[in-house]
Amino acid sequence: PAAAGAGAAEVEVDVGASDEDPAPEPEPVVERAAEGGRAPTPVPSESEPEHEALPQREDDDEDEDADVVDEERPMPHRYRVKNTFVEWDSASEVSVGRGYAKALSCQGGWTYNASRYGQGAVFSASAFAPRAQVHEVVKEIEKEFGSLPIEVDDCFFKVTDRLLDQLSFFREQAVVRQWVELFRQAPRCMFSNEGFFRALFSEVVSVVQFFKRDENIVRHCCVALGGMAEAMPALADDVCVALVDIMELLPGSLVVQDVCVTKLGRKVCWVSEMVLGLDLSQERPGALKPESQSHMLAAVRRAVARFGPDVAGSLQDDFRPGKIQENAFRVYWRLCSLPEVLEACGRDMGLVEFVLLEVFTALDIFHGPLSCCWSDTDASGIDSYLKEHHRSVLLQLAKQLSDQQHGGVHKEGLRSVVAKWIGAPMDGRSYEKRHQLERRMVLAGLFFNSGDVVTSVLFKALDRGFEALATGTDGTAFEEELITSALRALNELKCLEVLEADLVNEVLLRIRDDRFRPVMHYCHAAYVGTLGMLAASAAAVAAPPFDELTDVVHEVLQTAKYWFNKYETESIIFESLWALNKLLTAYIRFEPDLAFECRQLATQVCEDETYSSWHMDNGCTTSDGANALREAEKLLKKLQGQQLPF
Repeated sequence: PAAAGAGAAEVEVDVGASDEDPAPEPEPVVERAAEGGRAPTPVPSESEPEHEALPQREDDDEDEDADVVDEERPMPHRYRVKNTFVEWDSASEVSVGRGYAKALSCQGGWTYNASRYGQGAVFSASAFAPRAQVHEVVKEIEKEFGSLPIEVDDCFFKVTDRLLDQLSFFREQAVVRQWVELFRQAPRCMFSNEGFFRALFSEVVSVVQFFKRDENIVRHCCVALGGMAEAMPALADDVCVALVDIMELLPGSLVVQDVCVTKLGRKVCWVSEMVLGLDLSQERPGALKPESQSHMLAAVRRAVARFGPDVAGSLQDDFRPGKIQENAFRVYWRLCSLPEVLEACGRDMGLVEFVLLEVFTALDIFHGPLSCCWSDTDASGIDSYLKEHHRSVLLQLAKQLSDQQHGGVHKEGLRSVVAKWIGAPMDGRSYEKRHQLERRMVLAGLFFNSGDVVTSVLFKALDRGFEALATGTDGTAFEEELITSALRALNELKCLEVLEADLVNEVLLRIRDDRFRPVMHYCHAAYVGTLGMLAASAAAVAAPPFDELTDVVHEVLQTAKYWFNKYETESIIFESLWALNKLLTAYIRFEPDLAFECRQLATQVCEDETYSSWHMDNGCTTSDGANALREAEKLLKKLQGQQLPF
């Protein structure tokens, strides 16, 4: 039965007690085995209510009618049930063969979220069932998953014993399973009950207060608190406050300061979904209150000031001062603006590179702001709503860094670090490397609110290619992967209104050089897309002469015709048609000869089997073939009514 709580109501269940069958005297309680069990349960005193033991048959063979007698005669039970977290189920049957009422733990009806048990699986657990020993539950978990994420030692048993004593109204299996789960790399909330998690959180804080002189136990609990923030993001702010309080409770402990800063940077700040002080998500279950953020930053700065690598002279062989600084910067770049982070970095270019990579990783995750394609304006519904929010986040980021010096890092010095970071080697296939390089360039342009960093990379790559052509170097003259990424990054920056107008005209002039003749199809696709984007945007400022527009449209048409009948070139046809639509929208009309050629290309795409098979797509597919068909149909509508050459 559950432990008695203060003032808890009691229910007596008297099942067939008989004066003729007095209950035997209770036997002394045997202590638990020492291998990891909880503390021994004390023998109840005479003043306390006792459970009457069941009558035991000495030998089943001595009385053949014993089963009949037991079934006809009520067996004496006297239970005192505490009503906390216990429900009464009068329809259940107990195992003695009679239809008695049965008390069930509320935890027995909670849904278990582990995928191995399937959706909606539950643990059936009677409130009267004896608790399993902790080490038995741990062995069961190890058998299920093959290994344990935590070392089961004396520290583990001390913490779990106290938790089970304080959380006696929960099943031991639930508490131990969830506790072990908190130490996994990606912990889950195994029971869909926030009240259970909050009760567990409160008791963990109490355990820290009780064992505050034991660093190992405090560290053990801090790791679990970090897991709670990830498994139940609604507790992130509470976990933040608890970890900061623990840092203030033990300010001189390197072990405690290290684990608290680590969990604040890697767990609490991660679920907050903030980057450089900006909210990536409008609905954040792990949102942190402003006062919690301030207290966290103050506590982390105190830890760095006391144990950072610059002051920990006697700890040169200890890795923890360096880890404290690294995780402190994870807190900084989450909660502080870019100028504030650069000020904290000072002249340490290694820290600047670390922050660049961390910020990029946070923004480039799946459905993150950098993962959006800003040149695609056809998104609708929820995606369009989220995309608009991400756009505002990136534009706010572009305004954070001013032209002034920050923390000893001049803008030119920072520019050199960014250029080195952009050119750092990357792993993966060709497309993956091009895509990541493109996103790095977009982030670099946003940092400086300008496209000059990207254009500098592009122009240097073109100059190296022209020099290779002049000297007769064998092999491919141009770094087409780098040029492709730079062209696409410039398109994105233009859509975000970060690329300057003078740079637009300069880029058009440089890439239309007759000596630039790319070979790879992906570079051709980026080339025609950039022509359409930048030439169309140039019309809004000062329209170029009409013969220059004719040359641009002619280049796009020639590229599409060259690649049309080649294998797997749908992406080039799509971007060519997309560029023609951009140009036609900006310049309203084409010359009759150009309009005729554009109509021919669009009609050819609509009639070709490769593209026409997507006509029932209804805009649900992002395939290049489907996109090309949609752009061809759009171009034909725009060309209706235009004068033809005959």
